[in-house]
Amino acid sequence: MHLIKLFNIKKILFYFFLINCLIKFTKLQLIDDEEDDSNEEETQEEKAERKSITEDSNLSVDKLIAKYGYPAEVHHVTTEDGYILTMHRIRKVGAQPFLLQHGLVDSSAGYVIMGPNISLAYLLADYNYDIWLGNARGNRYSRNHTFLDPEGEKFWEFSWHEIGIYDLPAMIDYILKITRYKRIQYIGHSQGCTTFFVMCSMKPEYNEKVIMMQAMAPAVYASETEDHPYIRAMGLYFNSLVGSAITEMFNGEFRFLCGMTEETERLCIEAVFAIVGRNWKEFNRKMFPVILGHYPAGVAAKQVKHFIQIIKSGRFAPYSYSNSKNYALYKEREPPAYNLSLITVPTYVYYSTNDLLCHPSDVEDMYKDLGRPIGKYLVPMKEFNHMDFLWALNVRRLVYSKMLQVLGKTKHRKGNAAAYTVNT
Repeated sequence: MHLIKLFNIKKILFYFFLINCLIKFTKLQLIDDEEDDSNEEETQEEKAERKSITEDSNLSVDKLIAKYGYPAEVHHVTTEDGYILTMHRIRKVGAQPFLLQHGLVDSSAGYVIMGPNISLAYLLADYNYDIWLGNARGNRYSRNHTFLDPEGEKFWEFSWHEIGIYDLPAMIDYILKITRYKRIQYIGHSQGCTTFFVMCSMKPEYNEKVIMMQAMAPAVYASETEDHPYIRAMGLYFNSLVGSAITEMFNGEFRFLCGMTEETERLCIEAVFAIVGRNWKEFNRKMFPVILGHYPAGVAAKQVKHFIQIIKSGRFAPYSYSNSKNYALYKEREPPAYNLSLITVPTYVYYSTNDLLCHPSDVEDMYKDLGRPIGKYLVPMKEFNHMDFLWALNVRRLVYSKMLQVLGKTKHRKGNAAAYTVNT
């Protein structure tokens, strides 16, 4: 018990250290005009807004969806290896099913927390899609198993490779069974793209179950990311004794630290910008408590380690163990790279200049290797960052309008739907 407490204390100290290091690295002054120095009393509208924001920060995804007048459902899916996943649905009976899959440290909340005027899930629901929001193993909504204890180490022995070969296929098959459609539409953000490409390269039969893939900020190739201060700090952490002993990460510590005072909240926002790219212009400061209420959603340390491996090796490949274990698993000293040419789902890619985690040149290199790329779109705002694809004030105009244009060229028919024409 003492050792567990010691690890928790060291983890919290590490997060303090990480935040401060990232702030110093940016060498940017905190923006004074973000402060509200007004001594005026709140209006009734401001009080109502603050109450709603507090409520949204504490509601589960299904209750958040229902609050804004959409039909919400909760579904549970069991994977081939026993993980029990939660899916949230904005139901539209008979409509084309659409699966949205989140990124690292995220959950289904990422597609709804900014509200019905911004978030993608609501927009697509308004366009008469049957929306399914996935939750990968290990996040706050998918912490269950048929026999493994989520508090035990065995539960956390997975990376995004397992999410790709077990979780996504299980969710897709479940959606098709429930809706009686033969194919879905798919959107992924960051790791939601990583896992999709793992699935389609390792289980090519799933290419036939997806009409089109919309890839936002795909975290796949990462040769330009190695010098990122966050990656360097995490690499040092995992090389330490404490880091190597941790199985789960980012499941509440930041919420505790960032919510302590106004100043720690501001430091945390700057720390987030130092990780994903700085863009105060598109960031809704008022909504940060909602973001903090749902992020981070929990993640296996092995997922983070795996991303660090592909950054340092320059290879998009399965998890690398010791040489002897690699030989046993892969029959090679290094795991063989995923073959992106096997991904034959028509794939449209969205990326941005100020994304510190998915560099434009890496995205463009990945695009060339895909089996069926049908178009790419560089967001026309130089400050647009990695999380702006979900959080930006004007994301509908800057990204989703283009996405709807691409989807508008897809005519759905129940069953093997889809005749489409997309300009590359």
